[in-house]
Amino acid sequence: MAETKTDWMPAGLERFGHLEDKIFRVVEAFKAVGKENETLQAENLKLRQEIETLQEGDSTIRENLAQLQKEREELRERVEKALGMLATLEVR
Repeated sequence: MAETKTDWMPAGLERFGHLEDKIFRVVEAFKAVGKENETLQAENLKLRQEIETLQEGDSTIRENLAQLQKEREELRERVEKALGMLATLEVR
C-alpha cells in the first residue's frame, strides 16, 4: 500500500503541474485578449473621430454646394434678364 501511495504522489503532482500550466496559458491568453481589446478600442475611437471629421467636411461641402447652386440660379436669371433687354433693343 505504501508503494501505491508513493506511485500516486508523483502522478498527482504531475497532474497538478499540468493544471498549473493550463492556468498559466489561460492567464496569458486572457492578457493577450485584454491587450488586443485595448488596441481595438483605441482604433475604434480613432475611426469614430475620423468619421466625425468626414461628416463635418461633408456638411460643409453640402452647404457650399447649396450656396453655389443658389448663386448659379441667380446668375442665370440675371443673364436671361439681360438677354431679354437685348432682345427688346433689336426689335426696335
